[in-house]
Amino acid sequence: MIKIIDELISNDIMMYILYFCYIKGKDKTVKLSDIRQEVQKISEAIASVLNMDVIISDNEFKKIGDTKKHFDEEVKIIKDTYVIGKVVKSGKPVVISGMEESENCIVCDEKGKCKLKAMICNPIKYNNQAIGAIGLIAISEEYKKILLENQVNLIEFLDRMGDLIVSKLMEKEASNKLEVIKNQLLSIMDSIDEGVIAADENGYIVYTNSVINDALGLTPEESMKKRIYDVLPQSYVKKLVKENKQFSNIEISINKNNNDLHALISGKTVQLGAKSAGSILTFRKMDDVYKVINEMSLSNVTTSFDDIIGNSEEIVKVKEKAKMVANSNSTILILGESGTGKELFARAIHESSNRKNKPFIAFNCAAIPENLIESELFGYEEGAFTGAVRGGKPGKFQLAQGGTIFLDEIGDMPLHLQTKLLRVLQEKSIEKIGGHKSIPIDTRVIAATNKELDKMAEAGEFREDLYYRLNVIPINIPPLRERKGDIKIILEYLLKVYNKKLNKNIKGFSSNVESVLLNNKWKGNVRELENVVEYSVNMETTSYITMNSIPQKILDTEGVAARHVSIVPIQEMEEKLIKQALMVYGDSVTGKAMAAEALNISMATLYRKIKEYNL
Repeated sequence: MIKIIDELISNDIMMYILYFCYIKGKDKTVKLSDIRQEVQKISEAIASVLNMDVIISDNEFKKIGDTKKHFDEEVKIIKDTYVIGKVVKSGKPVVISGMEESENCIVCDEKGKCKLKAMICNPIKYNNQAIGAIGLIAISEEYKKILLENQVNLIEFLDRMGDLIVSKLMEKEASNKLEVIKNQLLSIMDSIDEGVIAADENGYIVYTNSVINDALGLTPEESMKKRIYDVLPQSYVKKLVKENKQFSNIEISINKNNNDLHALISGKTVQLGAKSAGSILTFRKMDDVYKVINEMSLSNVTTSFDDIIGNSEEIVKVKEKAKMVANSNSTILILGESGTGKELFARAIHESSNRKNKPFIAFNCAAIPENLIESELFGYEEGAFTGAVRGGKPGKFQLAQGGTIFLDEIGDMPLHLQTKLLRVLQEKSIEKIGGHKSIPIDTRVIAATNKELDKMAEAGEFREDLYYRLNVIPINIPPLRERKGDIKIILEYLLKVYNKKLNKNIKGFSSNVESVLLNNKWKGNVRELENVVEYSVNMETTSYITMNSIPQKILDTEGVAARHVSIVPIQEMEEKLIKQALMVYGDSVTGKAMAAEALNISMATLYRKIKEYNL
């Protein structure tokens, strides 16, 4: 009998562990009334095996199990004065050899109705606390003798029965907790934006969340009757079920209501030991994938028209024109020399448009090797060429979905790709390398070049039809030399920027340096001007940018060095002479007096100049 009970308890070890994990530290009261039916069955099983009466109480003196043989009437309430009530309170086993020998029986008002001949009552314990008690009652002289002769074994037996009851209670508690967790997980799975399909080891679908049901056009009831590879007939899905071959991040196209739904799917097996217990497939819309990629890879820095420095009539007109077309979906062609700020304008147009919350993707057609431009712009399918990434790769047009793609240096795009770009602009769809389906796109195109595309088109170096498709709204940015009124404003702005970056405190530009910079032709435009300012701030050691700190190539331009080498502002010369005098005579009182005499100024003037120049 003890061996049988041991086996019963061992089968519940896992549920006991789960129960312990879930209620540990939560101060949850254990109640036997939660498993009243199971306790009653155990009571009846004990009674049938031992042919004795059984009564079981919880720690609130509620009857949980009763075989109803030892009392003329059904016991409805267990009193704390009863033997079983005393055991619940004390937590210690009690053996009664007869009613006449038990003080509890002697004082009991209902002893005339009781058939008890002998009794063993044992506590049911959990964590060393009595949560109830089991009473084993002999109601005949024959079984009284059996009970008393085997009381040691029967007490041990009742201990094991108590353990069994506790394990059943734990199983119930754990089952309830698992049900709650299951419902929580299902709610979570339905609230995420990723589709999930779970299948058993034979591939039959056992769970789908709302995202996948919506994508596949299935109800949960319909999906449960299908195999996962019937719903998604791709070969790698079938291999996931049949051969346990996992896969990740494969792009697929699902046709729903004559519309292609693009998604990224991954499949994993669920292992139970060395065997597969099923498979899980996750499904994510490509629009969501692109959004994540863009959030991770793109800068959060935004550019507005206010960031374009300048108030000359020429630049103001260009900014006003760009603002007017910002909300249009028409293609824009930005023209201008290198360094004029074409990308800056493109970003400002995007930021002023109704697409500003979508991606801005910049692509330099001259910076990418010719053999990679097509795959970078349009993407490719898995296996499209040697070295292709497993699952394929989205192109820049897809990543810019809903936003803007900026094609810089468009004049350097190879002729054979110009045909494909023209088709994209006309049909508003792309086709990946190795793909056979058109993927619709909603992307605004802004192109830019420093070349004369019209002349290139006439010479056959650029497709004329593509040129007209790009040149719907041309925006021509004037070079810096044509808006000289902006140079001084840009110089002041850049000086503040690089003072902060380089931790300097330079107050401005000396007059001869300013004259040189204002009259330079600036072939590299704003970019070149910015480089000169950065260099000069790095090199300068005084409070003003001097001729000594600007790049030599600027001085060498058209005889600038010859015209300006001997011209030094009086303020700079004065500061330099005072420094030299103090170095010669020293900074003691006597030395300063000698310096003042050598400079032919008074001591008061010398002290004022020292303070003024912070010497």
